[in-house]
Amino acid sequence: MSHEVPIPETPRTALTHAVSDEHVLWTVTMLAFVLDVLTTLYGLGRGLAELNPVVLALMPVFGPVGALISLKLVVLAVAVVAWRVLPSRYRGAIPIGVAVPWGVAGLMNTQLILVTVFG
Repeated sequence: MSHEVPIPETPRTALTHAVSDEHVLWTVTMLAFVLDVLTTLYGLGRGLAELNPVVLALMPVFGPVGALISLKLVVLAVAVVAWRVLPSRYRGAIPIGVAVPWGVAGLMNTQLILVTVFG
């Protein structure tokens, strides 16, 4: 037991720990993956339109689910390869670079769905 008061982390230290804990970053990436796919599929079911031209091109061949999943799996494969070949100090940028656009897309989808449902 210690009587020392813990020193709060600075934002820079907290970011350094988050980036060094890559499993956390990959978990966030996968959550963003799920958020984007589920909200996209729900929105498509409610009559909203897909805006990603790559997904639109793949939909006639694979259907909405297959198009979304196959494109995201390709992105994940490229990300994992990049993560493996980069020096360890730069690896944290890879899951962040994938999670941010997917998370933003999922949040934008959520907003559009809420506006559609609740006016």
